[in-house]
Amino acid sequence: MLQGSDPSLWNWISRHRMRPIALLVLSCLLAHAAPDTSVLDAWLKRQTSINTLEADFVQERRLPSLKQPVSTPGKLVMQKPDKLRWELGNPIETLAVSDGTTMTLLQASDKSARQVAKDSPQAKQFSFLGGSALSSPEAFREAFDISESRITSGIHQYTLQPKERRMKANVPWVFLDIDPSTNELRALELEMKDKSRIRTVFSNTKLNGKLPASAFQADLTGYQMK
Repeated sequence: MLQGSDPSLWNWISRHRMRPIALLVLSCLLAHAAPDTSVLDAWLKRQTSINTLEADFVQERRLPSLKQPVSTPGKLVMQKPDKLRWELGNPIETLAVSDGTTMTLLQASDKSARQVAKDSPQAKQFSFLGGSALSSPEAFREAFDISESRITSGIHQYTLQPKERRMKANVPWVFLDIDPSTNELRALELEMKDKSRIRTVFSNTKLNGKLPASAFQADLTGYQMK
């Protein structure tokens, strides 16, 4: 304070100088506020009533080296716990089949097949919708950090980061699009370690129908197991 200056004047200046700082701090706090997960939690709670699922999808793969994404149709069939059939392409180019214990991955281009454990990072890329992480909101938070939420054209979008080390090394980021009007997952997107992105948009979803056991058996005729 300058000698002889009015203390009340300096107090007034100090108070008003602090206002921009206070506003800055407040904006930072709001920016880092916890994401709104009400729609996500409602969708997770619904998963407990779903035993089987069938859906068509279109998978869009974006690669850093390609200017345009590659889109491929497919079909998903799932039965809890851990049984899954994921067909990509028409005719089928890639097939992932889990019998509840082991997942078999088949590649039509070179007639190759290999088996991986159902809880491996390779399997989890296909079995996300049937995994234990979706058994409850609490289990989901044990598996993922919810980094961000936003709303685009009425669809609630969530940015997730896996907590499990092996999963995170292969799939650093996961994105969910949930439609609150139907309480259904509209899209699932994975960002891979090479920065490529795989976005799967679902349609024609059918729940709790009866599925044949053959849907979860891999026909290895003509394939070479690696």
